[in-house]
Amino acid sequence: MTEEFRVISNSEEATRMIAQMIAQLFHPNDIIILDGDLGAGKTYFVKGFVEGSNSDDLVSSPTFSIANFYRTDLSEILHIDLYRISTIDEFNDLGLHDYFGQSIVLIEWGKKFSEFFEEYFLISFEINDDNNRTITFASKGDKYNSIIDELKMIFKGDILC
Repeated sequence: MTEEFRVISNSEEATRMIAQMIAQLFHPNDIIILDGDLGAGKTYFVKGFVEGSNSDDLVSSPTFSIANFYRTDLSEILHIDLYRISTIDEFNDLGLHDYFGQSIVLIEWGKKFSEFFEEYFLISFEINDDNNRTITFASKGDKYNSIIDELKMIFKGDILC
């Protein structure tokens, strides 16, 4: 992992706003793994990310559908939830890899299969209390180093949103 960068979100709306602010930093073929306990804010983050990508599509948790696609002006966003997927074989059997090159891919509960990816951007959500979340950004591989630098410019250090 490269260096980490964190922000503090004090509401669901702040989590969405953070995601809106950084969505334009990502492009098709980017893999974003979202990690954190149930209720930590992963799906709210995806809602903001989709909004920040200029999409009017309605975002819902794909816990039971496994994957949802959202259209944007520039590309598709593939939102995957691996909560109910237990093995790497089950993950491979989904057949979603074919869409990775043409989509920005956000994967909830993807950390359990992180060894599958050579490079990825990791966003971890930690529940501090009922409203506050620490959102930590990190990456595996060099591909996303510039995004960490951009985040430092956007947020100017650990901040409370």
